[in-house]
Amino acid sequence: MLSSVLKSKRAIEVNIAIMRAFVQLRKTLDSHAELARKLADLEKRFESHDEQIQAIFEVIRQLMAPPDKKVKKIGFTVKEKQKAYGKSVKKKKPSTDGSFTPKAKKIWEAIPGIIQFKILNNVWCVQCRKESSIGNLSGKIESGMLVLRGTCTTCGGDVARVIENE
Repeated sequence: MLSSVLKSKRAIEVNIAIMRAFVQLRKTLDSHAELARKLADLEKRFESHDEQIQAIFEVIRQLMAPPDKKVKKIGFTVKEKQKAYGKSVKKKKPSTDGSFTPKAKKIWEAIPGIIQFKILNNVWCVQCRKESSIGNLSGKIESGMLVLRGTCTTCGGDVARVIENE
């Protein structure tokens, strides 16, 4: 419709091409209808004849029938269960506060805040089988290492993170 409103040479050429395409489409549809009529007439003439001729007409009808087109979806689908592509899932921001033993609190506070945040957001939960964050944080020293314990912010299962001393 836009090509019929615009006045440029290209718009006029596009409009003519569109009209020619529709005329050709109409001719093609008419020829198929005419072929179907002729086939029906032939079938009526040979109706009482041999079964082989009837089988030939049946095959011709099947060939003339439009193919069953399965609509193929454009794009792709994700089969594994994870977040939808393009959609960001907001994680709950874990609190860097918690109950720590005095020695564990000293080590934890020596770690920069951005690193603390990354540590708390990078925990593997065995129950929900995915990366998660620690909630209800507690920390203590075990075997010379800082052990952070808490709950998974996704499913509520127990999670832990070990930080080795330098």
